[in-house]
Amino acid sequence: MIDLSMLSLILVVVLGLALVVIWKRQGELRHNIAEKGHQLERQHEDLQALYKGAAGLGSHLARLENQINRLSDRQEQLDVRDLSTHNYNLAIDLVHQGADADELVRKCGLLHEEAELLVRLHGHRSAV
Repeated sequence: MIDLSMLSLILVVVLGLALVVIWKRQGELRHNIAEKGHQLERQHEDLQALYKGAAGLGSHLARLENQINRLSDRQEQLDVRDLSTHNYNLAIDLVHQGADADELVRKCGLLHEEAELLVRLHGHRSAV
């Protein structure tokens, strides 16, 4: 039969091996925790960079939107100017064809005073 000293020795060896295994596993876990911490720091830095980039992109988009609005307003002004120029050109052609101020008001949407001025400027003049 195994005596008590032999049993104690076996128990000490088993406990020693268990401690070695636990100590190794603890080291691995510490290493994994440190690695995860570094990964978390890198991800935090990446996230901060994304936030800064998004903020910069937001202000850039706001500037572009303002520029688009200004260009749109300018285009509308040019369209209105082009339309009024077209109306004046049409009115002048009609005056050359003999139209009076009332006809220019009806066909071109001009004010009566504008129509009268165009008739005076571009109407046929009788020889003096």
